[in-house]
Amino acid sequence: MPAARRQYEVVSVSLPRDLVKRANAVIPKARRSRVITSMLTAFLDSVARKQLERDYAAYYSRRSDREAKEERELLGEWKLTDQEAWDILQLEEANGRRKAG
Repeated sequence: MPAARRQYEVVSVSLPRDLVKRANAVIPKARRSRVITSMLTAFLDSVARKQLERDYAAYYSRRSDREAKEERELLGEWKLTDQEAWDILQLEEANGRRKAG
């Protein structure tokens, strides 16, 4: 049976010297790469969120007054009541999901 192909590729990243020195001093060697990977992932996620934020700002700045009014009306029609939200959470708990709060 052939070996399964790996899902991931190895990526080499150059990090600032100060960051590496601090990681070497503070983080146990066995866990260092996971911590740095987590930090880089969080950074990349924040970059993606910031870009999405800019994209939304650009979209909303180009909308006409009619489009904005239509969206507000749609949001008003789909407004979730507190009771509906609690009903959803209780249904999840009944289905074995963890409790909220």
